[in-house]
Amino acid sequence: MRVVLFCSAFVLVAADWPAWRGQGQQGSVKEENYPFHWSASKNIRWKVELPGAGNSSPIVWRDQVIVTASEGLTHSRLLVLSFDRQTGKRRWATRLFATPAPAPFSLFPPERGQAAPTPATDGRHLIALFGTGDLVCLDLQGNPLWLRSLGTEYRPFRNDYGIAASPILVDDLGLVQIDHAEGSYLLAFELATGKTRWKTSRAVYDNWSTPVLAEVNQQRQVICLGTYTIQGYDLKTGKELWSLDGVERLCATTPIVRGTRLYVTSGPNGANLAIELSSRPKPQVLWESKKTGPFIPSPIVVGSLYLVCDDQGILRCLDADSGEEKWTRRLNTGRQRPSPVAAGNKLYFTSLNGTTVVLRAGTDYQELARNQLGEDIAASPALADGCLYFRGAKSLFCIAEDRGHRP
Repeated sequence: MRVVLFCSAFVLVAADWPAWRGQGQQGSVKEENYPFHWSASKNIRWKVELPGAGNSSPIVWRDQVIVTASEGLTHSRLLVLSFDRQTGKRRWATRLFATPAPAPFSLFPPERGQAAPTPATDGRHLIALFGTGDLVCLDLQGNPLWLRSLGTEYRPFRNDYGIAASPILVDDLGLVQIDHAEGSYLLAFELATGKTRWKTSRAVYDNWSTPVLAEVNQQRQVICLGTYTIQGYDLKTGKELWSLDGVERLCATTPIVRGTRLYVTSGPNGANLAIELSSRPKPQVLWESKKTGPFIPSPIVVGSLYLVCDDQGILRCLDADSGEEKWTRRLNTGRQRPSPVAAGNKLYFTSLNGTTVVLRAGTDYQELARNQLGEDIAASPALADGCLYFRGAKSLFCIAEDRGHRP
């Protein structure tokens, strides 16, 4: 293993939306004080142009909004960018050069770049993974702390659509799920040094799902989807604890953990599952809905409702406890790529063409607004302190209610 170390000091700050789908990969916040009306000219606090390309989502930590990107003819220049949360002014930009390697994909258009995984931070360490196999740790001033080339250490990433699973952080560890054509694995590494704590091989192939954490029977687990299976691993050792069938060969969605309940979907055309993790001798499926599941957008749970929207924009609402269907509605906004988010009982479903449908969560369909930003959006939004942050094809947006104007 080759780990490049740098020296830097750090200051602990408080988190807002620190990783893919926010705290605990839930995709939600409790507060409802978020706008639900906007347009290209209304309730836009700021809009800044982004260099390069990427589908990674923004994260928010205290007064910074952070995104990744890549640029250059072969997208070998890797970028981590920080913007002031209130003004959008760029605070810093760190540029890195990718480890030379053969193209890791055959179907993913190169113009989309190598920045699909969303970064993650604990306020001291900022972890970013790129499709080139480069795993980097910065401090919150943009100074490099260490860099690893996973493609060099193990083998180059080989995935037809590129790597998209995002890192997650817990205690002093970072975790990345690398599922590709040959030699897939789950890796736990020390945040301070980048050194491997453990590495567990996975008998799976191309997947893009981000792992999640759960505490079950006083044991902390890492849960992964991929290639027909759901697997739980011991956080301390990486040992596989259990495995269940029930998902599709290609898994891109991120599961949701609520207490000891796990909600899972996969696709294309997969089932939706609710699983009780505390059952013995291993987790048990509580309910299964075999109607078409999504390939890209992850599901979301709000209160007692489970909502899932497929890639064609057909939205279904189920009872989270029983799986009973409450309603189905076609959103008529085109293809869905971003995963939904929720602020209290307000739900935000964004399509690739930049249209966001805002709903009130309930046992009936209650649409509050339809909003258009005028730019394609493939990344999922972030929520923090009453603001929504959208990463578009060219721009980063901060949506906040103009207190001088109420719809």
